[in-house]
Amino acid sequence: MRPCSARSAAPAFAVLLAVGLTAGCEWTETTPESSSRIQEVLPADPDKARSKKNAEDFRAWVDDNGTPRQREAVTRVLNIIGEWDEETGNAYVSTDINGGLTPVEDSMASATALAEAFDRWQDSEQGLVSVYDVAGNALIAAYEF
Repeated sequence: MRPCSARSAAPAFAVLLAVGLTAGCEWTETTPESSSRIQEVLPADPDKARSKKNAEDFRAWVDDNGTPRQREAVTRVLNIIGEWDEETGNAYVSTDINGGLTPVEDSMASATALAEAFDRWQDSEQGLVSVYDVAGNALIAAYEF
C-alpha cells in the first residue's frame, strides 16, 4: 500500500467535503445542557476583598458547626467567589489543596467535605458549589445544594 501524500489527499478531501455539504448535513450541538453549569477552571475573582471575607466567615462557621473532617478541610479555603442569596446561586471555593507545605492525603474527600459544609452554611434554597485545587482546577464541580 502506497502512503498518501498531502497533494493527492487534498482532492479526495474536497470531494468528501462537497458531498457532505450538498447532502443536507447541518451542524448539531452535542454538548449536554447540564455541562453548561460546570465551571472546570476557577473563574476570575471580581471582588477579592469580598471573596476573602466570604472565606473567613465560612471558616469561622465550620470551626463552630462542622464535622472534624470539615474543620480540617476548611483550613485549606482561600477565597469563595460567587453570588448566592436565599433563593439560588453559585459559589466557587478556592483552596490550596494539592499545594502548600502539608499535602492533603485525599484531596477528593477534603473537597467533598467542603462542598457538604458549604451546603449547610449558605442560606440559599438551591444552587451550585464547586471546589478548586491550588492550580484552579475543579475537584468538585457543580455540587448541588
